[in-house]
Amino acid sequence: MSEVKPWSHLFDELAEGGPDYRFAGPTHMCLCGNQSFATITVFHDRQVAMYFTDVRCLACGAHLIAPTEADDEQHSGT
Repeated sequence: MSEVKPWSHLFDELAEGGPDYRFAGPTHMCLCGNQSFATITVFHDRQVAMYFTDVRCLACGAHLIAPTEADDEQHSGT
């Protein structure tokens, strides 16, 4: 069996030293304008069961926080 590594090593080659925009809170879009992110997703019965909210922008490599349904509810005030 291989050694278990922290999940964060999966992003090491994506963009070393990318800007850290996690201070901005959960967002659907990077400050560079891109809306595509690298994330870790868990599937169960062919559906998304869980995803990590720590993501990387595929365009500039920035560290971001992905939004969740709870964030959307808080933003809409419901």
